[in-house]
Amino acid sequence: MSTEHEPSGQEHAAWERVRDAAMGMNHHHAKAACEEAERAAEDGTADERQSLAARAELDEWERITDTLSDHAGSYDPATDPFVQGQLTARANRAQAAARRR
Repeated sequence: MSTEHEPSGQEHAAWERVRDAAMGMNHHHAKAACEEAERAAEDGTADERQSLAARAELDEWERITDTLSDHAGSYDPATDPFVQGQLTARANRAQAAARRR
């Protein structure tokens, strides 16, 4: 049985930092940023909290790099299907919570 992991506030913040930094980047620039994030995540000097943030940032850079790999455009969260899905899910959860009240 797998345990579902609900992302922490720290992970959400890391994703937002990456998305803000990636805005307007093309695949080449995102790949370079991803490689830099990979070096930072592998650096053994971070404490557990910093390691979690570094891993979340790396995961998001990898996802964005993959997203950009199949088109020649630049990154924009407004056109990122994953981000839009997250926003829709949050809105749906908020509506469901409001109905339960």
